[in-house]
Amino acid sequence: MSVYKLRNRIRELRTEKNISQAQLASDTGISQQSLSFYEKGSRKPKIEAWQKLADYFGVSVGYLQGIEDKFEPVSELEHQKSHDAIWKGMAKTLRAASVGTIGWEEAYQDLKRYQRKSDELRFEEKQETQQRMFDLALQTFKRRESNEKR
Repeated sequence: MSVYKLRNRIRELRTEKNISQAQLASDTGISQQSLSFYEKGSRKPKIEAWQKLADYFGVSVGYLQGIEDKFEPVSELEHQKSHDAIWKGMAKTLRAASVGTIGWEEAYQDLKRYQRKSDELRFEEKQETQQRMFDLALQTFKRRESNEKR
């Protein structure tokens, strides 16, 4: 196995935002072990993982990889794509829970993760709507749980 000596910024950005590896793993779906290897530079992430992490931190893949030295804020288009991805993810989670593909607790955890991501990206203008969606989903989960207990 070859060892990649990358000067990536995964650890730097993670610690800057005071996020644990466990939290980053939970939020991105990338295993904590893989994140550890990526941070040490002993394993090279696939492009999909680079993109997930770049989207999560709101930076370009090149900046995250250490190829670009200058931090460029995410463009408005990329910001909108991230917002759209959060909405689509929330809708997909709600659909999956409503048809029983995933459990309500798993759906609730997914929605909390999407809400954290939305908060991090500072979608102020849309947070109120997302908060209402999140609250409605939570009410639905609670009703569903109480109905299942009967």
